[in-house]
Amino acid sequence: MSAVLLILRRCALRHWRLALRQQVALVLILALGSSVYLAVRLASNAALSGFETFTQGITRQPDWTVQSVGGVLREDDVRRMREVLGERPVDLLPVVEETVSPASDDGNGEIGSRPTWRLLGVDFFALLNLQDEAPTGFGGSLRELRSGVYVSPKLGAQEGDELRLIVDDRVIKVKVAGVVPETPGVPALPKHLLLMDLPEARSLLMRDDQVDRVEVLAKDSDLFPHLRAETGNLLKSSWLVTDGASRRHLAGTMTQAFRLNLTILSLLALLVGGYLIFQALDGVVLRRREEIGILKSLGVTDGAIQLAFLIEAGLLGLLGGALGTLLGWIGAQGAVGGVTRTMNALYGATSEQRAALGAEEALVAISIAISASLAAAWWPSRMAARTPPAQMLGHHAVLFEGGAVWRAEWVGWTMMLAAVLLAQLPALRFASGTRLPLAGYASALLWLIGSGLAAGSVLRFLGQAKMPSAPWRIALSYIRRPTVRHRFAVAALTSAAAMTTGMTVMVGSFDHTMRDWIDRTMRADIYISSAGAQSASSTHSISPTTVAELARDPEVAELAIVQAKTLPWNGSEVVILGTDPLFAHRHGLLAWVQPPARDEWWRKNNGIAPAIVSESWSERFGTKAGDVIELAGRKAQVGAINAEYGNERGSLTLPQEVFREWFNTDEAWRLALMLKTGADAETVRARIQERQPGLSIFTNAHLRSEALRIFRQTFAVTHALEVIGVIVAVAGLGLTLASLLLERRAVLATLRSLGMRQGEIARSAALEGLVVAGAGTFTGIAAGLWLGWLLVHRINKQCFGWTLQFHTMWWNLALLGVAVIAAGTLVAAAVGRWAAMLPPEHTEE
Repeated sequence: MSAVLLILRRCALRHWRLALRQQVALVLILALGSSVYLAVRLASNAALSGFETFTQGITRQPDWTVQSVGGVLREDDVRRMREVLGERPVDLLPVVEETVSPASDDGNGEIGSRPTWRLLGVDFFALLNLQDEAPTGFGGSLRELRSGVYVSPKLGAQEGDELRLIVDDRVIKVKVAGVVPETPGVPALPKHLLLMDLPEARSLLMRDDQVDRVEVLAKDSDLFPHLRAETGNLLKSSWLVTDGASRRHLAGTMTQAFRLNLTILSLLALLVGGYLIFQALDGVVLRRREEIGILKSLGVTDGAIQLAFLIEAGLLGLLGGALGTLLGWIGAQGAVGGVTRTMNALYGATSEQRAALGAEEALVAISIAISASLAAAWWPSRMAARTPPAQMLGHHAVLFEGGAVWRAEWVGWTMMLAAVLLAQLPALRFASGTRLPLAGYASALLWLIGSGLAAGSVLRFLGQAKMPSAPWRIALSYIRRPTVRHRFAVAALTSAAAMTTGMTVMVGSFDHTMRDWIDRTMRADIYISSAGAQSASSTHSISPTTVAELARDPEVAELAIVQAKTLPWNGSEVVILGTDPLFAHRHGLLAWVQPPARDEWWRKNNGIAPAIVSESWSERFGTKAGDVIELAGRKAQVGAINAEYGNERGSLTLPQEVFREWFNTDEAWRLALMLKTGADAETVRARIQERQPGLSIFTNAHLRSEALRIFRQTFAVTHALEVIGVIVAVAGLGLTLASLLLERRAVLATLRSLGMRQGEIARSAALEGLVVAGAGTFTGIAAGLWLGWLLVHRINKQCFGWTLQFHTMWWNLALLGVAVIAAGTLVAAAVGRWAAMLPPEHTEE
């Protein structure tokens, strides 16, 4: 151990001081790899935390939450609950809630651009009786309570302020009755929550005697040791009862696929970074060869040298991990906004949270950096430690080409074959309908690694080319027998290009499919929703009065309404839609995956209500055409399956009259207007907007652009990870060439003595880099096409349940190839100019 400490103190630290910039660069490389993973992890966790707050109750944590099987509770249900529970000391807290948004005069803007708040109506009398279980600050008695909403101090409003809110299709004004202070040990009001007394909230929301849910608090005690379990069992006999853990689990499963995709992509980017770490540490070992030879001549053992290098690598990993933790936290603050907006648009209301860094996440980031550093340092340290002193001290040693394992290209081809076989396996299914394409992800990983290893074959093939000039012949002579460094460089480029190509194909396929679907389903001239509908879980509606007024507009030829209801079903939440089947049939608005057996699918068969389900519903729950499903205490028979790309959770569509019969409502969720011939859509939109400030009104062109914007926003993080992967791979090529040229110092000196100019030496290095970059890019793009097929037809289908049309954007791939090859050549040329000026005996600076 004394020899190891001596090497670290006398050798490693000296090299760190002499080559400080190189060590800093190495630490930054390690920090980059761990920070990408950490930033994505923190951002998705913060967005999920915001998403979960919309499922939480007003109390510290209700023991049970009670809802109606059919989606609506009334006061009579609450009285029945009390009768069922008898004299048990159980607190019942009826709640009405609605998502609301602050009104503004900025027009429609972007969907999701307005913040989403949650208006909660709760019985203040019951709330004041809950000691230490609910927020404080309402005053000591009911006499101190005032009309209006109580808010968190984080909202920035003051008592007496007036808030303009969008509720359904109305713009209303409410006063801030008070600001609820935060008290240690007592639940605090979230920033997005507006609290109002139950009767006033019912009046404001026009709910009559309706209740959305009842929160139940039942604490076990000496007199009632099993009170919580008894309460749950009694209530489950007539109502839908869930506990807090189930509600949190539901929030997590709804976004599980999205968050998992981000994590997988960040780890794939880290894979490319692993190649770069190896190349950098390999260069560090190479620059100390003479020193290692001297140490071995003095009797230092192989084990001591290898252990010293591994400890040094571990210290580099520790520094890189610590810096990566900081960089990842900073990056997460910027990424959380984009991830939150995407989850808000696709899954449901979520408040943007600050990405918090916990000890667990920090430990994971540091562990990733240390593990990557040790894994990358293992081979270089092993080869340095086991090289005989005579060879280490020789200036004309034969270049190491790599052991049999590194030259075994058949391993790469075998991994690619295994990837093809894994792609045929189905996804794992969970009880809630969530699917995990584990085999698909394993297939993608094997394909990326395998194609990188197999790229050595392409490199050797290109090395057989015959060129007349001396720089070309010298460059190709090294390519014919590629070293392990060549192979790692081409593997990194192949993996980065394949990952970028695969994602480009998937995004292109999604874009192409989305445009076709939009062209098919969005044929109305104007689309209308509540201006407060800023998320996928918005409960805003449009009143029948407003619908009738719009239908009377002199320039409106046809008006169709879409109704919606979210219900719990099979351990998850599902969306039930009600549409006008005649309108959809007349204009051909439904895109069929499996068409109905008869055109008039909305006709009842044997007295059972007809229905169609979206493809994602069918994939999620295994529902097929002809199946009869029980929902909200009623039965519906599935007659067809349609394509629908706006909802990953899936939807079931009923004819409008059936929907009204089931849910006893005429309120609309969305409206579609067909205008008369000659009417100008923008003029009609502006006129309606002026009369109805509580509505969001989009022309066909505007809504199409919004749909595509949300789609592109979904993949914004993906594109960032692709760019990082390519940059890291090109930087790795530069490090590889630097290490190779350092190893060839004696050869370069010989070439100069034979009359070769510095420019020709630099050109030879640039050409060598060009061939490596070309081999990696060509192999990567070819491998990426299959990876794109895997993402489109396997992972996407198994994860989201959507069938996409495979579409390749060839111009984008051509630009990718040119950019990577050009960047690689430029980096190689810069390294070549530096190497051409190296003296035979190079000293670190």
